[in-house]
Amino acid sequence: MKAKMKFLRSFFLIFIMNYFIFQNAYSETALYELEGEKITYNDNNNLITAEGKAQAKDSLGKIILADKIIYNKKKSIIQTEKKSIFKDTKGNQLYADNFYYDLELKTIDAKNNVQYLDKSGNIYNFTSLKYFENIEKGVGQNLKAELVDKSSLESPLAEFDNNKKILTIEKKDGNSNLYTPCENIEKTSKTIQERCPDWSISSTKTLHDKNEKMIYHNNAVIRIRNVPVFYTPYFSHPDPSVKRKSGFLPPSIKNFTDLGRTIKTPYFWVINENKDLTFSPIYYFEENPIFLTEYRQKNKNNEFYIDASYTEGYKKINKIGDDGVPLQRQAGSRDHFFFNFLGNYDDLLLAKNDVEVNIQRVSQKNYLRVNQINTENVKQDVSELNSNVIINSYEGNKRINIEANIYENLNIDDSNTKYQYTLPSIEFSNFFRAYDQSLNLSNAFSVRNIGGDSTQTYLVNQIGSASDTKIFKALDGVANIFRTSFNNVNAYNQNIEGSKENSNSDVYLTFGIENSFPLIKIEGNKEQTITPKIFTKYTTGTMADARNVSKKLSYDDVYSMNRMNDVINPETGGSLGYGVEYNNSTKNNLNEVYLKNSFSIGQVLRLQDQEEMPSNSSLSKSQSDFVGGATFAYIAEPSNTKSTKLNVNYNYTVSNSLDKILQNNLSTTLENSKNIFNANYYEIHDIGNEHYAELSYTRKFNNDMNFSFGGRKNIQDDFTENNFIEANYDSECLRLGINLSKTFYKDEDLRPSNNLSLFIVLKPFGTPISPNLSSLVN
Repeated sequence: MKAKMKFLRSFFLIFIMNYFIFQNAYSETALYELEGEKITYNDNNNLITAEGKAQAKDSLGKIILADKIIYNKKKSIIQTEKKSIFKDTKGNQLYADNFYYDLELKTIDAKNNVQYLDKSGNIYNFTSLKYFENIEKGVGQNLKAELVDKSSLESPLAEFDNNKKILTIEKKDGNSNLYTPCENIEKTSKTIQERCPDWSISSTKTLHDKNEKMIYHNNAVIRIRNVPVFYTPYFSHPDPSVKRKSGFLPPSIKNFTDLGRTIKTPYFWVINENKDLTFSPIYYFEENPIFLTEYRQKNKNNEFYIDASYTEGYKKINKIGDDGVPLQRQAGSRDHFFFNFLGNYDDLLLAKNDVEVNIQRVSQKNYLRVNQINTENVKQDVSELNSNVIINSYEGNKRINIEANIYENLNIDDSNTKYQYTLPSIEFSNFFRAYDQSLNLSNAFSVRNIGGDSTQTYLVNQIGSASDTKIFKALDGVANIFRTSFNNVNAYNQNIEGSKENSNSDVYLTFGIENSFPLIKIEGNKEQTITPKIFTKYTTGTMADARNVSKKLSYDDVYSMNRMNDVINPETGGSLGYGVEYNNSTKNNLNEVYLKNSFSIGQVLRLQDQEEMPSNSSLSKSQSDFVGGATFAYIAEPSNTKSTKLNVNYNYTVSNSLDKILQNNLSTTLENSKNIFNANYYEIHDIGNEHYAELSYTRKFNNDMNFSFGGRKNIQDDFTENNFIEANYDSECLRLGINLSKTFYKDEDLRPSNNLSLFIVLKPFGTPISPNLSSLVN
């Protein structure tokens, strides 16, 4: 029995050893089965040839295809001829005219028309390639690669390592490497040089690390449309698949009329996947530097940014400007701080809640404009600041709005009047339908300061209704809408001009009815409507003095229940608004509207003058001024987004005696596939004091090139505020432009200036290299 057990143990041990030896041998030299239209066996079946749609397959699933396959079992070699394909089990594929496959060494020598398609989708073309199957590594000659990130590479010598995810290309026999992130849109077989991409880099050595998603170049020459423009011994950048990567961004140089030359060297820091920061020191050759910081963060339910800068201020306080006039500079540091928070939360007050917080501060009114500080969130022309906390809560037809605001006007120097605040403002509203009426119940509470010691606290309870449109049976075609509004106003006023001091409680009840009589004419593809309208309303109570309130009468006000847009001090008494609207539309044979125009005119009448109304609105008169507008819209082919489009909008105010035009506002836009023209003319007098014209024109020469110019003329004071002229090239890969602009502002330390800038944006990096050439025109 013991001898039998000993025999069984020995047999089992020998079986296991032979099994693993066999498995190891098989893993080292796999056996292939061949198929084809013709199979030939030689050398005692050790040399097998398959011809005509030949295929070799091992037990692991590797496949070789070719017109002819020769399998030498003794030497463990497979040779192929014509249309050869090798597919491994990992998703890699190799194409060539001929293969020499050493099954023991696991190497493939591929010749002629070689293409390697890796499991990630990158395509490498070679004239010859030696491929190491086990480690997924290859060394090839004359590379032309198209990568999944849409970039292209060319090199006389290349090595790739799929396991380490590294691609290295090197110069050979005087031939440099070429790299471009610009997509080969036409999928042409031309070289990078022949394609002439918007930008490319030639180098002696380039390494693409796909783990780090970085590309490193030695002796790099940046080329714009094949023209060398910049050399650096070492250059690195993220590959096109990277959206965010820490590192220095391209610097920019500017020249200011009164501040001198500057250089800006931004650094972008990716803190983690939801936080990043841009730190941009701005160094002045003649002044103290500015330190600019932009911080961004996005969370699951909210996002916020901080945009801030600081400088110690001017080095030279008593400086004479280029015009020989001393600059009105003040000593001391300068800074700005902007914070914005946006959040979305459930069940905070009602079911859905939007929260916004803003903090805005600028230490000196001209600080941003003098230094031309423009970021994603802050613009140099800002003149009004608003720091606030806003909560909007909603559920169904219910709304709750809570706000606290602090306003600052940078153009006002008096600290008593430059600030205003609302703290708090709370409003609740509920919209619903009942008895064929649209009803709105609202409550509003607010404490506000409108400058200095003028404060007002109020509580308003309001009920508003609007009936469905109904047709008079006695007057066929005449439609009417009946509206009501009940306002209970409780206010406490301190030094509010035109208002009763201390506590006040008023009730205002408004009844209004709008009648319209639309006349419609349809003739073929043309439809015209003329709609006379009459709106009659009456509000109980007494109105407080609002003569100094800035209010311009508009066409919409003619039919408004609250022409003052003020729940505290509404328009009282009776009035009648009347007018007429004309609309015309024409369709083409495809039943598409291609031509539309309209005209409107209206006036407000009352039995007698109401002196409490704003004087510049003409609503204080028994007959207001006439207001209205006209529009014209033409689309040559509505279904074609590139079709010619013309839009004209005109708004006007004419005196009630029809002898003077008080306001003109004409805007025109003409656009087609090649041109964009915009013009705006604005004039107001007697009821205001402003008169200007502005114009811009853009010409597109092809899909990528355009030329623009424009400006703004202050006709009131007879001077040009600004103008510009620029040319741009903007493609998927490169943005290149030159801009000449002039500004004519003059205010303390702010002086008129000329700016000539050339900017280059190498996409996808996205930050411009923008040397400023202002010294050429100053």
